[in-house]
Amino acid sequence: MLVVPLLDKFKSYLTWSYRTLGFFQTAGKFVFLFLLMILFNIYELAYYIPGMEKLSTSQTCLGIYWFNLGLMASGALLLTLLISLVYRLFGKGNRFNLINLLETSFPDLRTRLSTAYDNSQNINIVTKKLLEDVHVQLSGIRIRSIVPKKQIFRSCLVFLLVSGLATFCIYEGFSFNISPGKLIDDFWDNLHNMNARAAYEDDEKVVPDSRYKIEAVIIKNGEQVEMKINPTLGLGFTSQIDADTEQKFNASSDSFNENFRYSQTYSENLPEEYEPLIKQYFEDLSSR
Repeated sequence: MLVVPLLDKFKSYLTWSYRTLGFFQTAGKFVFLFLLMILFNIYELAYYIPGMEKLSTSQTCLGIYWFNLGLMASGALLLTLLISLVYRLFGKGNRFNLINLLETSFPDLRTRLSTAYDNSQNINIVTKKLLEDVHVQLSGIRIRSIVPKKQIFRSCLVFLLVSGLATFCIYEGFSFNISPGKLIDDFWDNLHNMNARAAYEDDEKVVPDSRYKIEAVIIKNGEQVEMKINPTLGLGFTSQIDADTEQKFNASSDSFNENFRYSQTYSENLPEEYEPLIKQYFEDLSSR
């Protein structure tokens, strides 16, 4: 029947249109990825590949700038092919299907066209009538009306705009002040600093200052008395210190240009046995 040859004619015409659309869409993806790589200096990632830096310095065909552009163009092309492959593998429902397209564009042909096409080799009274009716409907279709002209125009416009931006960035040397290599280096530096800080905090030990802790044992009434003086409570005692000790203490303190004052937080009438130890304490403190 004439339905199948007519569908083949439609398919040949529309296939060319959809291939044009696919070309502009794929080219637009490539140029967009290329532009992103230029803006964000993605070429630096290629230098993590062993031997790439040696290759860039040893080759003489291109300058370093154009060599880096070639690296980014190759990366964009590889990503575009990978995306297209994934689309073909998992986007089967989005592939060009002439019968689905015609039935979607012309509701009168819905289910009738697919039924007539499936039974084009099974001719009987019913299928013959169906094929004749479908052929009449197909003959009245203007195939140009279902050409994706808007999609082709939009894809072409996007391709031209992005291509213009990429060309501007190439010849002006424009890119953002963002470097993936720097980001990676900063990440490893921060990680190293965090590990070093954690290790330091685990190993850090507080060493007590011997200047602020003097222990002594004195004999009082035949018993040993342990005495501990902590000047953090106040540098010295109150006026219980005799004049001679106070004079020596003040003289030694002046050599350090430090102003000491008696603490108001501690006051006690101490036995005479404590006086030599107190005197020794302040002499030791002033000599450090």
